[in-house]
Amino acid sequence: MKYSELKQAAREGRASVHLHGFCNLPDVGQEYCDDLAEIDGWAIYVRVETPDDPQQPFDLHELPDHPTFESAKGASRAIALELLGDAEAWHHD
Repeated sequence: MKYSELKQAAREGRASVHLHGFCNLPDVGQEYCDDLAEIDGWAIYVRVETPDDPQQPFDLHELPDHPTFESAKGASRAIALELLGDAEAWHHD
């Protein structure tokens, strides 16, 4: 998804910024994790609702992972400010 598409979705109220912890799996994959003792990093993504697509209600635009919550929180705030005009308009899932 292009940046211009993200900005347009934000103007239309269809975009949101999300942050969540993940843990690394033995098979080199990752999965959502909410246990602070097991979190290996923090993922940030922009979720864009796709109301005209009944099979896929939203698209995700993944951003680079962060090693600490504080760095991910700062990045989430910056993205929310840039896209949504409000540094506090991000969600900690």
